[in-house]
Amino acid sequence: MLILQLKKRIEILEAKVQEHEHQLIELIAKLSVPTAPTLIAKEKKQAFKKPTVVEIYEYACEKLNDKDALAFTEKFHAHYEANGWKVGRNAMKDWKAAVRKWDLTTFVTTNQQTKIKNGKFDSDAAQRIYNDAHNYTKG
Repeated sequence: MLILQLKKRIEILEAKVQEHEHQLIELIAKLSVPTAPTLIAKEKKQAFKKPTVVEIYEYACEKLNDKDALAFTEKFHAHYEANGWKVGRNAMKDWKAAVRKWDLTTFVTTNQQTKIKNGKFDSDAAQRIYNDAHNYTKG
């Protein structure tokens, strides 16, 4: 009789041990650090932010001289403002990549004739952009 009681007590204790092991496994799973792919999947990409005219001008100055960068900035900004900052049908993701894609050699000027292409070069607007860019860098 005593042996039967001890066996029953052992079975109860073994069942409790298994239950505690199961609870520990669940707790460890909850506390574990997510793996790298899980972290990457949860990060949100930053939404596209329209560049200012000054940002475009400064980036263009890295590739072109001041006057040519000014002409490029005016045309690039006007083009994408008119198109809602879209590349084809898709929203723009990286405006610097779009700048690199444009053929910058068409904006290199050698004389007054090449500065005015198709009668679209607005010297007043270009001067305003140039002044804004230089005032921005001073302040």
